[in-house]
Amino acid sequence: MKTSLDDILLINLRSFEDNKGSLVPIESELDCLIDIKRIFYVYNVPLNETRGKHSHKETIQVLICIKGKCEVKCDDGKNSKFFVLSDPSKALYVPEGIWAEETYLTEDTLLMVLCNTPYQKEDYIFDYEEFKHSKK
Repeated sequence: MKTSLDDILLINLRSFEDNKGSLVPIESELDCLIDIKRIFYVYNVPLNETRGKHSHKETIQVLICIKGKCEVKCDDGKNSKFFVLSDPSKALYVPEGIWAEETYLTEDTLLMVLCNTPYQKEDYIFDYEEFKHSKK
């Protein structure tokens, strides 16, 4: 897995706003750069709790903080970088081979994740040392 922090992208999603509110459309491959095969969201996470703590062998994820504020730590096995998500019109593209940890900075945080693969347990790497070894 030769991906690095340079492969992570912050995406500006299309946003349409008027006096009735805001709308952010997400079309597969057009807005989020992936062919969406799975969507999930995480909520009711205690304040300052960190989730994720894994990498994927094949799955690309696009993270969107719909509500609240979330800090995402991305690690490529050599370096790490932090991203703060708090705008529902911004998305974080995290390719396969990147270790990610999400810390929920407000109690009302709602994080939606779009994936290019269906769920497969074998795709996950939960051990950081195994992850670093996979990067060699």
